[in-house]
Amino acid sequence: MIGEACMVAWWLRALTAFNVLCVIAWCVWAWPRSPWLAVAGVVLAMLAGRIWLGVQFLIMRGLKQHMNLPRPGGAEVVRAWNAETTESARQFAWQMPWAEWAEPDHLPADAQGRQGLVLVHGWLCNRAIWTQMAQQLRAQGVPFVAVSLPMLFHRIEVARPVVDEAAQRVRAATGMAPLVIGHSMGGLVVRDWLRSLTREQMDVYGPRQVLTIGTPHHGSPLAYCMMGTNVRQMRPQSEWLRQLEKDEARHASPFSRVRWHCAVSDCDNVVFPEATCQLRGATVHPLPGFAHVQMLRAPALWALVQRLLGATR
Repeated sequence: MIGEACMVAWWLRALTAFNVLCVIAWCVWAWPRSPWLAVAGVVLAMLAGRIWLGVQFLIMRGLKQHMNLPRPGGAEVVRAWNAETTESARQFAWQMPWAEWAEPDHLPADAQGRQGLVLVHGWLCNRAIWTQMAQQLRAQGVPFVAVSLPMLFHRIEVARPVVDEAAQRVRAATGMAPLVIGHSMGGLVVRDWLRSLTREQMDVYGPRQVLTIGTPHHGSPLAYCMMGTNVRQMRPQSEWLRQLEKDEARHASPFSRVRWHCAVSDCDNVVFPEATCQLRGATVHPLPGFAHVQMLRAPALWALVQRLLGATR
């Protein structure tokens, strides 16, 4: 299972190697023709990620303007863009490809009677994206399991067994049902896992509270710009999302037995507008000014997690 879960790390390593080879090939071709041309290509390659993130923010602001929705100010967007550029580079260039297991799960022998967590990452990520939160949880003695989902462009349903095993591990170690947190697509993974549970499973290890962070509960327009089966599932009004809502509406569905919390941001550059991140009946927690990945480092998010842990003890 660990080998399967590491596929995102290997994919990111391969992508990095490919980008480096492309830059080298460009320099070999361009330098004899013009050193300035070669340098310009290298600079453009270094700025490519920043440019793509900038396009996301422009799409976000443009869509909100088209829908006559409140938009974050220009200065606020620039700050979020700069912060997201730094955070994304740290995560996608170092943490996720090279340090996936640097912060191991924490299920100490004396965990009985202490509320634990299951942390579920989003699209094209792995458990390393939770590194900062994992360090904070460990420092406070909170048991947790951070999963790495064995999926790249697979269907979201592929993740069910991994989340199920993690919830059972936390339940066995603590004697309590876990608090489950999902970031981005991870929130949909959690909802899909819940609809697969029987009443008996829900009674034993099903969560009583779930927190989703920047999750496209109603789809994200940016999903039209990406490829992959799970991306198609996250498009607005997709057949998969409609079926998920129907399954959750069933009588005695596990969905109805959970208290839902949705963290949203007006500067989310991936899942927008904010309404798409909100579930009916959920408690909404704004994280203003924070971009999609950057939200995981928001002090207000950590304070919220501590409150939720306190509420379930």
